[in-house]
Amino acid sequence: MAGLTDTPRWPRRGYAWYVVILLAVLYLCSFLDRNIITLLVEPLKRDLDLNDVEIGMLYGLAFAAFYTTLGLFAAGMADLWNRPAVIAAGVVLWSVATAACGLASNYAQLFAARMLVGVGQAALSPAAYSLIADYFPPKTRLRATATYATGLYLGIGLASLTGGLVINWVAGGGSADLPLLGALRGWQAVFIIVGLPGVLLGVLTLASVRETARFGEAPETGVSARAFIRFLRGPQRTLYLTHFLGFTCQVTYSYSFGAWTPSFLIREFGWTQAQTGLGLGAVTLVTAPLGVYLGSVAAQRLRRRRPRDAEIRVAFAVALIALPFAVAFPFASTATLALALIGVTQCLISMPFGISPVALNEVTPNRFRARIIAVYLFCVNLLGLSLGPVGVALLTERVFGSPDRLPLALATMAVCTMPLAAAIFRVCAPAYRRVARNRA
Repeated sequence: MAGLTDTPRWPRRGYAWYVVILLAVLYLCSFLDRNIITLLVEPLKRDLDLNDVEIGMLYGLAFAAFYTTLGLFAAGMADLWNRPAVIAAGVVLWSVATAACGLASNYAQLFAARMLVGVGQAALSPAAYSLIADYFPPKTRLRATATYATGLYLGIGLASLTGGLVINWVAGGGSADLPLLGALRGWQAVFIIVGLPGVLLGVLTLASVRETARFGEAPETGVSARAFIRFLRGPQRTLYLTHFLGFTCQVTYSYSFGAWTPSFLIREFGWTQAQTGLGLGAVTLVTAPLGVYLGSVAAQRLRRRRPRDAEIRVAFAVALIALPFAVAFPFASTATLALALIGVTQCLISMPFGISPVALNEVTPNRFRARIIAVYLFCVNLLGLSLGPVGVALLTERVFGSPDRLPLALATMAVCTMPLAAAIFRVCAPAYRRVARNRA
């Protein structure tokens, strides 16, 4: 473990930004590898004789259960061990596991490979956010964290944008010849081609990213699991509880938005899967990174007047401003108008996710930063994945009684989550100010 110090000596600015950009590329690759399976549903069902439930298990349970739970263990490693090494090991593991998906010949093998993708990706974000906090002083930390967060949406957008090409390639059972592996089905080649470059990125991370001093309390204050639990039960428990719940509400809507917007365009306007992938991919690549950037700019400017709760106030405002757009786009009269409103909604709901980890880092002792980020990711991903996409499906089928009522279900999900997030952030803000004031 790198030593803790109260006297910051920040890494050189150029090198620090190199590290952030590399971490953002890793984040991009993680979401590309995570989501690529959504483009391969039909050929997987055909060649491996799978049903929709099994596909859902591969996308959800196989990945999310291990990603969220083992993230807590990986965060403990990041708080104690060399963070670049933890990240590099995770990158190599999930990249090899993604490629292994392409070698699976049955459901059990594919399920096991998806589990390992989740295990590897659990190592990235807790260690990355902790590392960024020690690479940048507070005045540039927001921008650096936002740069890293854009990797998430670039990965999602890239997966969607290339979706049309992938679908056209594999829909007819196309094949490819790869060195050493010979003839493979199209979906197998996609997994391998997407996964293997990550191994080189993992090696590059280990070779070029240096551990840096951890700024904060002295190491004798303890980093054990018991000490972390005692910390969570302390005076700051209201802050963490409301932070996690507020952002979980926003992520729940974000997951439902991402999962069902493609089906909305296909059902309401007759778009093909290829059209949907290209259209949504282009919109996501522009609007989501823009939202992350605008969120960081808004928080940075608000800090000049409200230095102790700027990030929470931005999240509160976004929840209210995004609501009318999230309710309006499902009822748009034309595909062009719907896509425009989807772009605005995507931009707005992306704004908080570059600043939410910064808000945690600012009020968390260094020795607990990776673990508190892991708990945050556990909450937002496990609950968001469990409640968001499934919630829309239940509303459509069980409450409104027809797949044709998908627009109403999407609007209802926004009405249920956004105001609740805003209300929780109203409680979070004063708790955040108290903890920030005590740490000042």
